[in-house]
Amino acid sequence: MTRRTMAERRRRATDRDARRESLLVLLDRAQRGSTLTTEEAALLRAHVTAELSEADELRRTVAGQQTAIQRARGQTRAAEAAIAEAEADARRAQADADYHYDRAEDAEGAGQP
Repeated sequence: MTRRTMAERRRRATDRDARRESLLVLLDRAQRGSTLTTEEAALLRAHVTAELSEADELRRTVAGQQTAIQRARGQTRAAEAAIAEAEADARRAQADADYHYDRAEDAEGAGQP
């Protein structure tokens, strides 16, 4: 991960923490029955909208990752099946080679060319 990406993540995390702290203060005030000013109500709406937007983005990211995981699982299963098939082919080829080798030895032992 690049420094720029890490710096961006840290900045976004800091912004998110500040937004959530402000959001909690506004919600506490509203819960106590305090009237929010027009500016505070707008800020509350902006914070909630930002949280919903981030949650939606996260859900889309998770869905994409789940799709990628399912695709990788399918590829892994196909690779495992191909490996099992190749191993079975190798065992059959080895058994066939052993059979022919044994027959050749038997023929030599019996004096047959």
